[in-house]
Amino acid sequence: MKNTILTVLIAFLFTAPHIATAAEPILAAHTEPAEVVKKDKHTSFKSFRKATEKKIGRKLGLFERIGLWYYTKLTPEQEVDKKKANNQALTGFILGLCSLIILPLLSIPGFFFSNAALTKEKLAPGTLDATNKTLAKVGLILSIIGFAYLLVLILYIILVLSAWGWGY
Repeated sequence: MKNTILTVLIAFLFTAPHIATAAEPILAAHTEPAEVVKKDKHTSFKSFRKATEKKIGRKLGLFERIGLWYYTKLTPEQEVDKKKANNQALTGFILGLCSLIILPLLSIPGFFFSNAALTKEKLAPGTLDATNKTLAKVGLILSIIGFAYLLVLILYIILVLSAWGWGY
């Protein structure tokens, strides 16, 4: 029991979100697109904005700044997203497996982890490794089976309690 709880906790540890930013500057339609390469010194929105303004030779407009902020703050890096998706696939598999063996309630987060990993793979093909893609699919199936087992278990408990009374 201790080993399985430890395994689940370690799986959750590896799925912790890594905060990182990536930037693809939004340029005006009438200018020649110039690439702003992300370097270690460009870690904040202000540094990306200044680098972009320097590349295009003018100040950014309001909507361009909003777009640049969106891409620097809200868009994760592809490598971090790939690692997160692989970890989610593994976590979904572990929770799906534990839902059949230990606690059927683990099927619910297992379903969501596996589904999130498969959704990321569907949106950006190549995000998941081949083995982790298989683990995500198996985790999804195991979670569905675990959820069905949970429903059967609940129905069984209700039938037993109704047949023998509630103990009053």
